[in-house]
Amino acid sequence: MKKNELFLASLLAAVFCGHAAAVKVPAGAGRAELTLPDGFKVSVELALTPAQQAKGLMFRPSLAPEAGMLFVFKDSGLKSFWMKNTIIDLDMVFLDAGLKVVRVFHRVPRSRPDLPEDEIARASAPASCVLELAAGTARAHGLKPGSVIKISFPRRPAEIKKTGGDQTPPVVTPR
Repeated sequence: MKKNELFLASLLAAVFCGHAAAVKVPAGAGRAELTLPDGFKVSVELALTPAQQAKGLMFRPSLAPEAGMLFVFKDSGLKSFWMKNTIIDLDMVFLDAGLKVVRVFHRVPRSRPDLPEDEIARASAPASCVLELAAGTARAHGLKPGSVIKISFPRRPAEIKKTGGDQTPPVVTPR
């Protein structure tokens, strides 16, 4: 009987932890700075709402190697991306609630207008967040399953005035 109780407790913990938010994003934040395991810094736009997440990086003509987009979801689970109207090649990094890399899709091909819809690239994996980077960035900086990314949020001008000019972004540890 104790094995059943332990199993049930483990199952409930997994279910409730699976629905935890990946990152606590400060109110009004639209950007964040990520630090990759090798120290490389990436400035990312945050995709927090369903509308932002649906649009993602569509129609962008380019993406600098030190830029990206971080999709932060309200819950964890299977996340699927379809690259329609994404006209740049990307690396897609699927992350758990602690910003640990779960899976990396390298050089996901761009969408082309003449490409049939069933041939447009897709990427799916369990995740709480997904990081899109310029193609080649993940490999160049050693991102692989098990790697952990750190996140910080820039301080807004009103906060800088209140604290006397300290512009160092606070480091946030994911739950």
